[in-house]
Amino acid sequence: MKEETLKALKSHSNRSKARLSSMMNLPIEHCAQGCEVVDTQGETYLDCGGFGVFILGHRHPEVIHSVTEQLNKLPMSSRTLVNQTLAIASQKLADFSPASLEYTFFTNSGAESTELALKLARANGCNKIIALTGSYHGKTLGALSVTHRAAFRAPFEPLFDDVIFIERDDVTALSSCFENSQDTYAVILEPVQGEGGVYPLSVEFVRLVSELCKENSGLFIADEIQSGLARTGYDWAIDAYQVTPDIMLVGKGLSGGVVPCAAVVATAAAFEPINKDFMLHSSTFGGSPIALAAAIKTLEILARDSISEKAKAIGEVIVEKLTSLAEPAGIIVRGKGLLIGLDAQTPARAGQLTLSLLQHKVITSHSLSNATTVRLTPSALLSHSQIKQLTTACAAAFSSLTAMEQTS
Repeated sequence: MKEETLKALKSHSNRSKARLSSMMNLPIEHCAQGCEVVDTQGETYLDCGGFGVFILGHRHPEVIHSVTEQLNKLPMSSRTLVNQTLAIASQKLADFSPASLEYTFFTNSGAESTELALKLARANGCNKIIALTGSYHGKTLGALSVTHRAAFRAPFEPLFDDVIFIERDDVTALSSCFENSQDTYAVILEPVQGEGGVYPLSVEFVRLVSELCKENSGLFIADEIQSGLARTGYDWAIDAYQVTPDIMLVGKGLSGGVVPCAAVVATAAAFEPINKDFMLHSSTFGGSPIALAAAIKTLEILARDSISEKAKAIGEVIVEKLTSLAEPAGIIVRGKGLLIGLDAQTPARAGQLTLSLLQHKVITSHSLSNATTVRLTPSALLSHSQIKQLTTACAAAFSSLTAMEQTS
């Protein structure tokens, strides 16, 4: 089965990805439940990967029930008649979002949300975009224009020419963009850079972004696609900075890990161009009833079960335990809630760490804009025994990495 699967992937999906899967001897996933994934050989893995999608784990029974009910009633919208599920989901997300973010447009992916945010920036008169080094906002052309990694950008250049990159937390560079400028800026940032290697931005920097955008008729775009929805120990990572953006990007965990779903949430002022003319932006599949049924139930669970508090508490335990274990191996642990980075210092060490953890039945995520960092993005529903399983596996992987280097 495995050889046939890899052959089909190589011939009809993607050669380079199939080649890498073969080289890493990756198993074939078969089913999942809660915090675990089972392969076709019956082996069980603790899922600490998934790029932040599974804050509620896999196949949360309440989300599955809501999706099944919607599937049996109206999975897709006619796009002509009134979509009641859209109305309910929009209000739910607005209520869960920071105050003043009142309007929602649902999309299918984070990159789509980035595209819409950039369109809103243009429609609101912003002719320049400020983005940060280490940023990752997606790989569609607009999103790629504000994503920093050169390897992703180079094959598709020239991209948008109205983007300025500054170092994260560089308040001097930020201020200089606005000083004596005739341009109107939109600033896009991740409060905690996930793909960049798990780097929370400084309070001073983020608050200055908010102030400068307000003072200069700019727009502050917070990309919470990965850091939002309880992932960093807050409902939204931006809550820790005590500021509210004009536009917020939402994704990953929005549908409880069941159906693709993402969104843009904005103030009435920022959303005004689309409020005036809904035809300015549309999506055939965005805001489908089946995805929104999942989102509605997920938002209910996040609020009802205090998932952000659980993520904060579990994350603190994991980071504390792993920090002492990682130090002898020269690995730096960075974390905010359940967005945790293991910085192995080199891409080669990060690759070896990924393989070693997989051998110890722990699935991780690599960092798309920082090849030295392996990320852990587990569910907030981890049990005590699963936390112990994770720390034991990490201890073994760290020791294995040290032993390998000592003998080489």
